Amino acid sequence: MSRLALPLFITGLPVILLLSSLRTLRVLEDQRMVYLRSRAAAVTGILEALPNGLRDSDFIELVAGEEPALVGLRILSPESPGAAAPSLEPLWEARELFRSEMVDLPEGRVFRTDVPFHSEDGLRIARIDLDPAAADFLVTHARHNVLISSLSGLALIALAIYAIWAARRTTRLEVRQLQMEHLARLGQMAAVLAHEIRNPLGTVKGFVQLAAEKQDDPGRELLEPAVEEIQRIENLVSDLLLYGRPPDPRLRRVQWSEILERLRQDTRFLAQAQHVQFAASDQDFEWETDPALLEHILLNLLRNAFEAVASREDAQVRLEARLGARGEVILTVLDNGPGIPPEARARLFEPFSTTKTTGTGLGLAIARSLARTLGGEVTLKDASPQGAAAEAIFPSARGRRSK
Repeated sequence: MSRLALPLFITGLPVILLLSSLRTLRVLEDQRMVYLRSRAAAVTGILEALPNGLRDSDFIELVAGEEPALVGLRILSPESPGAAAPSLEPLWEARELFRSEMVDLPEGRVFRTDVPFHSEDGLRIARIDLDPAAADFLVTHARHNVLISSLSGLALIALAIYAIWAARRTTRLEVRQLQMEHLARLGQMAAVLAHEIRNPLGTVKGFVQLAAEKQDDPGRELLEPAVEEIQRIENLVSDLLLYGRPPDPRLRRVQWSEILERLRQDTRFLAQAQHVQFAASDQDFEWETDPALLEHILLNLLRNAFEAVASREDAQVRLEARLGARGEVILTVLDNGPGIPPEARARLFEPFSTTKTTGTGLGLAIARSLARTLGGEVTLKDASPQGAAAEAIFPSARGRRSK
């Protein structure tokens, strides 16, 4: 919260300054109208002192020397055309002493004031048109201040937005760092436990297998499930060791056909048991990698795909391989299953996180860990029109077409 307090204050300050400037501008605009009305009143005072019998042009000539802002003047008597207009009745009857408004004329915008005054010939109404620019000096500086406040406010708001974004990003990075440290400690602990379990487990497995060999058929049938469960525990221990302590890669030039042939052998029984149509693209290229680690990555991705489509009658899994424009190797496992559950998207690669009733939730975590060991990355997304696509990309593979 303390990280957000300053950005929020910085955001609120320019808003307050801007509102204050706008309020000041409105007040000065009112003062501008008051100033123009006072100039019109001064013109009326001049008119009351002038002799009778003058024409409008004479009035303008005499008054213009005293009031430079004057742009038009008309003197109305009760007999003048338009003097009986209903809008002027309050002025003739002294119910109003002043009427002013901004008027748009072909020559431009003027401040028009109708003011009754007394002359030797009786009551008259002076229609005075003043140039409103004469009062601009009252608001010019205020307008500049509002503009400066607005620009400063926008700059401060942009700074505050950046500060808020930076604070949130820092928080996310810290949370991510804590998660990574937690996962690292979890991986170290898992590796230690797996190492300690592995040796006695091998001994137990050996004795159970030996006992099964010496039993008759009924006794052997009782011991075979125990061997299978021990094998399952061994697989879990191997996964824990692999996740906690990824091996150092042994890189060499490898043909894709070599990897593909081993994958076909490893997945043949799995595909037949689950009635899945498995296809793989035959490509003629090679790159530098550790074939054992790469095979482990792809097997984990393929097992996930096989399990995802196991309930479909038309279950299909496809493995695609291609070279990128800069020699990167891109391997994609596609399936036509139900896709990625929305509730699982945020935790796809977290260890021990799984939506299945069986399994350890280490498959994708190990695949990504091993891919990063080989300088690559594993991502999982929805495929089109349905299913999921697991992609392993190795940017620095230096792949090339086989000769």
